[in-house]
Amino acid sequence: MEFDWKGQPARIREMGAGPPVVLVHGYPLDGAMWSGVARSLASRFRVCKPDLPGRGDTAAASEGRLEDYADFVAAVLDRVGGRAGLAGFSMGGYVALAVARRRHPALGALALVDTRASADDAGGKAKRDEAIATVRAQGATAIADAMLPRLAAPASLSHGDLAERIRRIMLRQKPETIEGDLAAMRDRPDARDVLPGIAVPALVVVGEADALTPPADAEAMAAAIPGARLVRIPGAGHLTPMERPGAVSAALGDFFAAALGA
Repeated sequence: MEFDWKGQPARIREMGAGPPVVLVHGYPLDGAMWSGVARSLASRFRVCKPDLPGRGDTAAASEGRLEDYADFVAAVLDRVGGRAGLAGFSMGGYVALAVARRRHPALGALALVDTRASADDAGGKAKRDEAIATVRAQGATAIADAMLPRLAAPASLSHGDLAERIRRIMLRQKPETIEGDLAAMRDRPDARDVLPGIAVPALVVVGEADALTPPADAEAMAAAIPGARLVRIPGAGHLTPMERPGAVSAALGDFFAAALGA
């Protein structure tokens, strides 16, 4: 799928056939973080892996606003045809909740993966500002060094080439895009008011060892969304789609199949 976004090309990587499912990545990553999950889901679904503005196959720069990212994802949903499943990981979950707030007509099912609905508190905003200062002064390498041990459980990072793959994705992000992501997350509105009004099937997924958006946050979201189901991923930290792609794709696949009729 290709379309014009802010006067520049956006190419959405797709695979498989069936009901459409859109996977939204987190910070400081791109759509490649979903690769293992996408390959598995492609046996039953038409899987779309967009790169949010400012990276990869989306040439337009990040505006540093969560609503701009939500506009972009809404534009993808406009083009997939029919009711779609939407899964958002971490920052992508913030974007997915912004889309859910709009009650987009194509949104047929919502999965929130290792994310939270609450906004940053004062301490969280200060940490975003510190990270912005770091990326301005030292670039993507400093962000990758700081983020890698926080994204995945220690056991995951010691297994195979996972740490190298995560680091490679982070290092290819432009410093200005990382800054835009940080500003968008810092300034995002609280979305807890959205949760009770979600009227489509919903799934909440969290790694049992997620230290960034811990299971308590996931439990609170699932409790606030009518009929939502909670799935915990054993042995995983924050980056469950890369740490445990089989478990995440199984949870998402079963959920989207029931919700979308695959």
